[in-house]
Amino acid sequence: MYFTLNVVMHSRMTEIQTSWSKQSPPYGAFDDYVIIESSEAQERICIRPEEFEYVANQLFDNWKLKKSKYIQMLREWNECTGFNDMEGNPSILTDIEDSIHAIKGIEGVHEVEFSKMTHEDLKLLLGFFERNQNGVLKIWKE
Repeated sequence: MYFTLNVVMHSRMTEIQTSWSKQSPPYGAFDDYVIIESSEAQERICIRPEEFEYVANQLFDNWKLKKSKYIQMLREWNECTGFNDMEGNPSILTDIEDSIHAIKGIEGVHEVEFSKMTHEDLKLLLGFFERNQNGVLKIWKE
């Protein structure tokens, strides 16, 4: 009797998923993500595009109210450049400290719902940025 052993090599990358990204998308929605990664820390966070839109809209509103700066993630989302352009090329985030400040001003919802980000998931995102603020963070869509 012979047995075949299939070994799949996984990187040591720790993957953090928001509540919504852990679920299968509803019928008609794509299984896409916005990913922010620190290769130095071997850590990434996966966010559904709809959640990212929610975050970006709040970032934009706070910027208009002069509560935060016009951070790179917001600029690329709003102006369809960098990671959010037609080619979807990854970007290196250069304003992590300002991003941390801006994320702190966002309000999440209490229950998981389509196209929103929960308060707990915002804490995950903020924690990810704080842990990796001295490293290189890359953002892209997948």
